[in-house]
Amino acid sequence: MSESQSGVNDRDREPNFFVVGIGASAGGLRALEIFFENLTIDTGAAFVVIQHLSPDFKSLMKELLERRTRMAIYRVTDGMKLEPNSVYLIPPGKNLFLEQNRLHLFEQEARSRHKLNFPIDIFLESLATNYADRAIGVILSGTGSDGTRGLQAINEAGGFAMVQEPETAEFDGMPRTAISTGVVDRVLAPRELAQTIERLVRSPKAPQMARQDSNSFLDTDRLQRISSILAQYEDTDFSHYKTTTLSRRIHRRYLISGCQNFEDFIRLLESSSEERATLRHDLLISVTQFFRDRLPWNFLKTRVVPDLIDGAQPQEELRCWVTACATGEEAYSLAILLEEAIARSNKSIRFKIFATDIDKIALEKAARGIYPLTIINEIEPRHIERYFTRKSDAFQVSRQLREKILFAPHDLTKNAGFTNVD
Repeated sequence: MSESQSGVNDRDREPNFFVVGIGASAGGLRALEIFFENLTIDTGAAFVVIQHLSPDFKSLMKELLERRTRMAIYRVTDGMKLEPNSVYLIPPGKNLFLEQNRLHLFEQEARSRHKLNFPIDIFLESLATNYADRAIGVILSGTGSDGTRGLQAINEAGGFAMVQEPETAEFDGMPRTAISTGVVDRVLAPRELAQTIERLVRSPKAPQMARQDSNSFLDTDRLQRISSILAQYEDTDFSHYKTTTLSRRIHRRYLISGCQNFEDFIRLLESSSEERATLRHDLLISVTQFFRDRLPWNFLKTRVVPDLIDGAQPQEELRCWVTACATGEEAYSLAILLEEAIARSNKSIRFKIFATDIDKIALEKAARGIYPLTIINEIEPRHIERYFTRKSDAFQVSRQLREKILFAPHDLTKNAGFTNVD
């Protein structure tokens, strides 16, 4: 193997190519074969395939894919350096993560009732952290929900999330769960996924996303025109949105749209309600987690919530307001803290949480309270047992907790805030 593939002493240059992370499980082999046979050998991107493989499984994936593509294919070893126009395969029994542009392996932990292993999520989240808007996540056939959190991380970082069309997948659990997040950019058959990704990574505009100042590819006039279109048709004012974020998100949608130039994209926005709604939803970036950012949540748990409970009178109803609640994880996290604190206090106290956002799609998901199995690694086991019900490839928040939260649309820039809250 060449030094450029395995050496750790050579100086790592800052990569300027796309990395495509592909998650596949049951039924994924045929999808992978079709995907790679529809790619040229010089896309300029690197491809990393993450499969669910037991430690004692002898994988023939390398030999099978070598029949479908002339790209170099490697079984990953620890410290291996990513190179473009290459395919990297995870070995059995390992988890894989990316740091700078090197691949690192570590042993999978033993699965238990309260601890599951999600190798696709682990890699895609590291891909999002290191490659941001040059990250592309792809979920193919498989059961369960692995890859869902990873796609959300890639979307939040400004990358691209794509999923195999469930009707073409032998097992549609992973694709359908990923689609349910609302962050997926394209849902296509494997052949079309390959073609779309090749067009994207070859776009002459694509490298600017990570290399140039945002104004180099989206000037003030275009930003204002697009903001005006969204304000007129979608009743949402993005004119005070952070310029860099607004520019990158719009440019990302432009690349995905396939338009030949930006004027065509603006005309598409003017004529297509679907494209406008998609861009609006993309700009809102409704990505969060349960108990995200442990420090403030610990402060709430140890200081704020106990003070609220101590100051409450018997039979009193505490009223809390969670703004910009996205898909509900923070609201439910607060509800769990309140439930636990009230139980410890032995007081007869009720509470109601008002959770608001301007994204109606996110609010609908929040009200349903259905989340992928990956949340088992975000929430304490005892809280999973008490407040969630297992439903096939997902968890649903208990009715008891859902009934204590009112999810409603609210725009902080236009509407007055809630009154009489604690």
